[in-house]
Amino acid sequence: MSLVKNDSLETINQTTKEAWVENWRSIEIEKILEIFNYPRVKKIMDIIMPYLFKEGICLEAGCGLGPYLIKISSLGYNMVGIDYQVECLRKIKEFQDKQKVLTADVRRTPFQDNIFNTYLSFGVIEHFPEGPVEALKEAYRVLRPNGKLLVFVPYYNILKRLKAPWEFLKSNKLLRGLFGKKEKMIYYQRYFKAKELEDEMKKANFVIDKTIPVDHIFSLVEFSSIFRDRHTYDGENKLAVYLGNFLEKFFPWMSAGSLLFVCHKS
Repeated sequence: MSLVKNDSLETINQTTKEAWVENWRSIEIEKILEIFNYPRVKKIMDIIMPYLFKEGICLEAGCGLGPYLIKISSLGYNMVGIDYQVECLRKIKEFQDKQKVLTADVRRTPFQDNIFNTYLSFGVIEHFPEGPVEALKEAYRVLRPNGKLLVFVPYYNILKRLKAPWEFLKSNKLLRGLFGKKEKMIYYQRYFKAKELEDEMKKANFVIDKTIPVDHIFSLVEFSSIFRDRHTYDGENKLAVYLGNFLEKFFPWMSAGSLLFVCHKS
């Protein structure tokens, strides 16, 4: 499933790129780094850290403003970040000049073969209208044999389904015009079923180790502001933590905000 009108691939890719520029423009890195105090992000960190190796190099492909890049490198790991948004990388270097970042498209990177031990992708490959295979094949190329690929993608859970009509109305060009609101810039985003993306990864020659439903707390935060901690940048309140943990235990797939695919290069 995708959230985009039927335009050419070139137009969709350009619109998506411009939407991300707009999305990141007003966000400061100092503020976004507070996410690592959130229970939901601590859960994500607990999952990914065992797949990182201090003796190797880890690539975050599509790093945006680099919160994970900065946090993980602060723990002593050799991190490299790439993104096609120059403005994001400029902000990262201004915040912390020692960070190793490069302007590059994750589908066509400047790296040599077999160089990275781990490849991290947080919500990136779902934004390519032509599909994820090109990016996945490039990930396979730059990973070392037995290197780990960790890919997070948003999941179309029951809460997103319930909210979909409202989201459509909020983004409708005609309705926004009637209420005097500026047209909302929408980036391309596709929702994958687990097997669907597993099949795409197999096309890129990856071996699937596991697929994990994650981000149950965030699915609530996305669904309604009643689950937000209004004193934080984007945090969850105690109700969201309690209910999210309940959903994770009893309805893990139905309520997951994201899917994590853990793979390795054969």
